[in-house]
Amino acid sequence: MPEIEINISNEWGRLEAVVVGHGRSMGPPPTLASAYDPTSKVHLANGSFPQQSEVASQLDGLAELLDGEGIEVLRPLDLPDLEQVFARDVGLVIDSTFVRSRTIDARRGEWDGVAPILGNTPWMAIPDDVHMEGGDVVVLDDALFVGVTRRPDWQGLQTTRTLPSALAFLASTFPHREVVGLELHKDDNDPLKCALHLDCAYMPLGSGHAILCPEAFVQEEQLNLLRKRHSSCIEVSLKEAALLQTNLLHTDPDTLVIDPSFVRLSEALKDKGYHLIPCPLDKVGRMGGLFRCSTLPLRRS
Repeated sequence: MPEIEINISNEWGRLEAVVVGHGRSMGPPPTLASAYDPTSKVHLANGSFPQQSEVASQLDGLAELLDGEGIEVLRPLDLPDLEQVFARDVGLVIDSTFVRSRTIDARRGEWDGVAPILGNTPWMAIPDDVHMEGGDVVVLDDALFVGVTRRPDWQGLQTTRTLPSALAFLASTFPHREVVGLELHKDDNDPLKCALHLDCAYMPLGSGHAILCPEAFVQEEQLNLLRKRHSSCIEVSLKEAALLQTNLLHTDPDTLVIDPSFVRLSEALKDKGYHLIPCPLDKVGRMGGLFRCSTLPLRRS
């Protein structure tokens, strides 16, 4: 397969090529003991965890929608009995560099579904001592904002995904960019006390605004930095953040893909001039991620 042209300089440029996860061969549903995010645990306990067919249907719908927008859509190679829903965490593109993430052990196999579709596109592996997943790295024009865990008990937390070691790696790899670590609250069992990744608490928007969940951040100083960075912020509650209302996808600077159930957020975005493309993804959301989590942009202009 030929090399794919890649380039991501921010989160809102016109989307041209993207990997969209799928739910084709997820294997048996997780148990409370095997689930590794609090949202999945809540839905497993309540009997509302989605069926494989529901997840596959919604992700196929997202892929078809993006294809209809003229965007090149790639899907991971179908591997049996492997959850391949959240493509974002497998890797990320910053400028013209593809970085393979170091995910938690339970998710390492997902790379084998993405690597073949990249063909001869070069990629970079992060060092063995760096822990970083793609959902924690938000790309702005001149900076990388990175969700991190600094708790001393991080090794005992399933929701620890990115450590401060990632900051030094990113700063050395992308020296022309400011790298800012943002500490997130973590909890293995309660989604109202946890931001699994930074994109579950914060999203920059194309016209200088942002969606932000203040209660997800540990340090007030870091929260204020985000507020000062943007012309205004649409703030969401912990309950709204747990529904992944910061986890949308820009197809161009003025256009976002959003779940139609996000009524209050939709009105706030429309008031600021954004065009919205509705796409149901609520079944996928019950697994702890939404539009940003299930997509891996490869090229924006």
